[in-house]
Amino acid sequence: MPGPELDAVKLRAELGAARQELETLYAALDNVRSGLLILDGELHARYCNPALHDMFKVHDAEEIRNGRPFYGDMLRAAANAAAVNLEDYVERRLAWVASGDAPATDLNMSSGAVLRCQLAKLPNGGRMLIYSDVTDIVRVAQEMEQLATIDGMTGIYNRRHFLTMADHEWDRARRHGRPLSFLMIDIDYFKTINDRFGHDIGDRAIVHVAQLAAGCKRSFDLLARIGGEEFALLLPDTEIAQAEAIAERLRCDVAMSPLAEVPHSATVSIGVATSDDTMAGVSDLMRLADQALYAAKRTGRNRVTSGIVTTDAPALVGDCDQDIDEQCQSSLKPAFNAGT
Repeated sequence: MPGPELDAVKLRAELGAARQELETLYAALDNVRSGLLILDGELHARYCNPALHDMFKVHDAEEIRNGRPFYGDMLRAAANAAAVNLEDYVERRLAWVASGDAPATDLNMSSGAVLRCQLAKLPNGGRMLIYSDVTDIVRVAQEMEQLATIDGMTGIYNRRHFLTMADHEWDRARRHGRPLSFLMIDIDYFKTINDRFGHDIGDRAIVHVAQLAAGCKRSFDLLARIGGEEFALLLPDTEIAQAEAIAERLRCDVAMSPLAEVPHSATVSIGVATSDDTMAGVSDLMRLADQALYAAKRTGRNRVTSGIVTTDAPALVGDCDQDIDEQCQSSLKPAFNAGT
């Protein structure tokens, strides 16, 4: 057989073997559960597996192999199909792929699924994108984070997370020279509520007060349950007079909102404190509010006492006028005769 003809036969054989190897590779990748997309150096698609099509609902494997669409066009088709839920999706994804060395990123799908996309460089400027469904992983992580930061009974922050955030707020307040106030809130006669009506009613009282406190706070205030029946409310950018007004509003709300099926109204005592230059940290602020709370307990309960006092008498400052305060007092049922 002449030399050129032999070379042609050999070349066809090599091309056939290479094509067969490629088909074998594609067949293997077709069975990978993660979504795969291979792009050439000009970011045109060369291959995708069925898993990718199931995720984005556009461009099946045959369309990719025959049409070799531009990656940007694929992104637009996916966005138009409402498969993704990202602002500036096309521009961001193109920039991400073009960079070639970006870290993995998560895509929030309109279906609620979360896909984690990893990017790998290929020879001659190509890219391979690997999409994995991490919905369950992300959901578990979110649940774990919630368990670590949220009080299970009330749905507000727990003590540990509150103290971490309070330290950040303290640093921010000091850095910008802004006031920071703190409310220590305690349900009056809580032991008697438990003893007389049962722990279920006691738990309901805790949730009830937490909900009322949440209604009094602003979006940037920090509310937490830091003890059995004790709550903390941190008020950034708040002077003492405003903090006392918020505390009095909460006291009045609790007094005027009795629990259903309970013959006695729950009340709260509240200690208020505002930061000053003598304090070394947020713990000093909390300690001053705690001292004010105990002063409120000693002087009759169901009252607001300030930790910044210039006389021997507790500071009772309210935002309710006299008529409303009288309504609060007249709405109270007979007081319990036991301590907290």
